[in-house]
Amino acid sequence: MAVNSSPPPKIVLQRFGAVEDHEVDEVSNIIRSCYTRLAPHEVHLVDLYIFARSSAVEAFMSEESRRVGVASSSFDELFFSMHDAWTGISRIIVCLERMKRLSTLAQKGGIHHEVGHSVLHGSLRYYIFLVPRALQDLAQCFKLSRQYVINMLYLLSIAVKDYEVSRLLQEHGFVEDQIAFAKHLLKPTESDKTAWEISRKNPHAKALCLTSYMKLIGHATPFLTVKHSRRRMNRYLKESLAFLPQEYASKILGETPQIFQQLKLDTLSNVDTFTRLIIERIMQPLYEDEV
Repeated sequence: MAVNSSPPPKIVLQRFGAVEDHEVDEVSNIIRSCYTRLAPHEVHLVDLYIFARSSAVEAFMSEESRRVGVASSSFDELFFSMHDAWTGISRIIVCLERMKRLSTLAQKGGIHHEVGHSVLHGSLRYYIFLVPRALQDLAQCFKLSRQYVINMLYLLSIAVKDYEVSRLLQEHGFVEDQIAFAKHLLKPTESDKTAWEISRKNPHAKALCLTSYMKLIGHATPFLTVKHSRRRMNRYLKESLAFLPQEYASKILGETPQIFQQLKLDTLSNVDTFTRLIIERIMQPLYEDEV
């Protein structure tokens, strides 16, 4: 019987700062092991950038944002790793200073998540999306600016991609590491609370703020169907949005996982479907009530 396998991808390493050999080996081994478990796949080459310090990765990503022309290419405070493919080649970026703040299992979970992105979203076509018709219609109806629409589409698309990665990992048995990583990800930060307080009196800002939480829900949703992880993931999700008024937390936690579970295997179609359903069920009523 034939065994599904793929040759391990070539990892092209760049170090930034005082990155020790044993630290490179640790990260590289986690990446290689994950690719082996996710085989077969079509990843043949991946760039790996390892940064010693948080300040260095933030400066690098700021410069990359200007170079590529994508304002959203930032390195969020909650993350120690990220994936992109703006050059047409998957790139995984790891910040050791941030990574070491997490448990070993959560560290593996975060790196596995980025490997999943490289398997599913390792080309430029997954970073440039046409504005779905439903979002165009919403923009026309409520006179939303072009930049607002771009920001909304970005948030919706990363939510879809995170859901797809979590679904892939869950299907391949990555559960405990993803729960450990989610426990870290789903802790509400002071910036989350501040952003909500600032936006809550402005319907446009409120809608954008609520949309930003869908990435976290997308990450968690595939594990809500796994018996031994369902209770923990539900608890982490509820805690992550505990600062929201009950009506909003209940609405997005009740609707959004069901919408994610309707998505198929094609990312571009999924972004269209997810956008349409989120607008129909959550955004349209919000705008109609408050705008």
